Amino acid sequence: MTAAEKLYQLIQTLPEEKVTEVLHFAEFLQQQSPQPQSVIPPGTLIGLRGIAKRLGTTVSDQELQADYSDYLSQKYQ
Repeated sequence: MTAAEKLYQLIQTLPEEKVTEVLHFAEFLQQQSPQPQSVIPPGTLIGLRGIAKRLGTTVSDQELQADYSDYLSQKYQ
């Protein structure tokens, strides 16, 4: 029998207020344990995902092309 199964059997014998205490303690333990972080290697394009996303309406291809052309014109003047 696993620890989870033993705990489930034990909890079934406790009054509701004790079950609530066990639940709160289990939630506390879960918060204390470090959550796995997804590490994105530096220099990857996936790390930039969403960085240029605009809020609001969707921009057309023509607007994007014009914006990029303007950017390049200003950068290389």
